[in-house]
Amino acid sequence: MGYVKKAAPYARAVLRGMLFIGFSVQIVLGICWTCCNFGGIQGFGEPDSALYAAVLGLLGGTAPVMYLLQLAAAFLAGYLLLQRLQPVGRGLAVWRGLALLTFPFALQCHLALQPYSLMGSCFLLLLLALLELCRKRAALPLLAALACGAMFLGLGGVLDSDRQESPAYSPEGALASRFAWPTLWNDYDHYEEELWTIVQPCAWEASLSPDNMGPLLERLEDQVGTEAARAYYLQMAKVAWDRHAPGILRQICWDMLGYAAIPVIFPLQMEGRAYDSYSARNYEVMREGAPILTRNYVDYGCWWFAWMLVISVFLLLLRPLEENGGGIRDERRRWGRRVAGGICILACGILVVALTMRGAGRMDYRETIAVDIVWLTGPLLLLGREWPVAAGRKGK
Repeated sequence: MGYVKKAAPYARAVLRGMLFIGFSVQIVLGICWTCCNFGGIQGFGEPDSALYAAVLGLLGGTAPVMYLLQLAAAFLAGYLLLQRLQPVGRGLAVWRGLALLTFPFALQCHLALQPYSLMGSCFLLLLLALLELCRKRAALPLLAALACGAMFLGLGGVLDSDRQESPAYSPEGALASRFAWPTLWNDYDHYEEELWTIVQPCAWEASLSPDNMGPLLERLEDQVGTEAARAYYLQMAKVAWDRHAPGILRQICWDMLGYAAIPVIFPLQMEGRAYDSYSARNYEVMREGAPILTRNYVDYGCWWFAWMLVISVFLLLLRPLEENGGGIRDERRRWGRRVAGGICILACGILVVALTMRGAGRMDYRETIAVDIVWLTGPLLLLGREWPVAAGRKGK
């Protein structure tokens, strides 16, 4: 046991060095990808968020200016969150901020005229405000949390009047989209006669794309009224659940995994081994500029994400061998880490579940880039408060 304890500092120095090198490679690839794509506009079409469109209009609709704003906001949010969790020197703090900024799927959003980059930044600032609220219990962190939450919802279009009036955004409509869409073409013959009559003309078209569920639900509401339509939404969900419950649960689990850790699921999606999602379309758009670099960048990002977690597990296993066993200060530090981790897990979990249950076939990794960035904060915190080279020399 004594030999293992003596070897622990050397092992930790090696593992920290591996983390540093791995993130540094990602940073270099991300900077190269940014240089190749900064002058272009990714082909996602017009943003469907009124608030984001207003911000873009205030900037004159100029893509480079919006990119700079999104890059600055993303860097600042990650920088402040990491500094709140573990203050370090300016040089290392900037490097950690770049490590979060250059996460491939997040960087795609930072260089796109869509609201997802600013949404991710608002979510990270919301986590920061919640952490401050738990520590201080003051009015300012509470106001900051409310403001960040409102901005997140506004940028996501949740507060737009046209979405609030859409049947697909009601709880019953979301449940029908979540349960009924994947098997709609096979199930509509089992509906009640009135529901079957209304759904039958557009069932095939609706089954081709999850986006086509909206017109189907609107047609149903126009025919029978809002209250009766909501009852029919529940009937559609019940028929699908009774006939395909295992498949529905499997698809829900896949969506949750995709939203929670896209680098792990993305390679399976590209091989066609997973489920309906927007990942293929997003990746196709990302490859419009510098396709070879994009492929290597994304492949490395997914590979490094998995190995980053493996290295972090080993670092966590070695931590008790170097930490002092007692002391009130150590116990408070450990308790603070648990509280911070619990807040981040709870907030990310709520977001993942909400997005998963809004409908099937709509998994879009752009909406949870902040969740993946939270994954990255753990390994970056395990690097410690000094550059790995300096920490390794001290350990020796």
